[in-house]
Amino acid sequence: MIPLRRLTFLLVCVTFVTSSRAQGLETITLRHRTAEQMLPLVQPMVEPGGAVIGAGDKLFLRTSPRNLAQVRQVIEALDRPLRRLMITVRHGGDRAGSDTQTEASVRLSPGDSRIRGRIGERNYTSHQSIAQQVQTVDGGRAYINVGQTFVLPLRQVVQTPAGIVVTDTLVQRDIGTGFQAVPRVAGDRVTLDISPANDSAGTLPGSTNVQHLTTTVSGHLGEWIALGGSVQQDSRNTTGTLQYGTRNSRDDRQVWLKVEELP
Repeated sequence: MIPLRRLTFLLVCVTFVTSSRAQGLETITLRHRTAEQMLPLVQPMVEPGGAVIGAGDKLFLRTSPRNLAQVRQVIEALDRPLRRLMITVRHGGDRAGSDTQTEASVRLSPGDSRIRGRIGERNYTSHQSIAQQVQTVDGGRAYINVGQTFVLPLRQVVQTPAGIVVTDTLVQRDIGTGFQAVPRVAGDRVTLDISPANDSAGTLPGSTNVQHLTTTVSGHLGEWIALGGSVQQDSRNTTGTLQYGTRNSRDDRQVWLKVEELP
């Protein structure tokens, strides 16, 4: 049995050939592109009354000889080898902070009254750098994601006519670092639609630290392009009887990308 999609295409071809008696019918074999890639580019060039269909590496064109010559010129200009590209995305982060704790103790006794104090201070810094690469072609869609799958508890509370129903289940969640991108090259410049993500498990059970970004950027091939980032600052004070503490932290995250052309 012939698949429905193939049967539909055959019927279209029969209709196409039957209606081409008044105009020339030309079969064009593509060398580097597929018909699916070329059709959206060629169809606007076909004059009214003409038509073009295709599949695989073949285009079937029905139009006047003059328009056929024009369309052939367009196809020859576009049917070139696709430029191979390497996309590198780098996630970088710096964390810094300090904790200060001041405590005092009082001792009162006959002939011995003392006040003692203790000051503790801790400074910390950390740096994170993650780089990922994926190869694609001009106009192709690239995707990469590296991480882990975690099983997390999920509680659902539903109000029903019979009362409240509580359901406890386990769900899987993918946590990792990756991106998807579509590059388009013109000369030595590249434009990308890109969505990088950098997720990690949170400190609380079942929590997740999420960093997502979606944007369109443009730059030169081979140069680092800054996509954006985030800065989070936190300052806390704790006060108690004969006790005082401060905590300050800063979390700075940035994302860059680079597109290089491969030989």
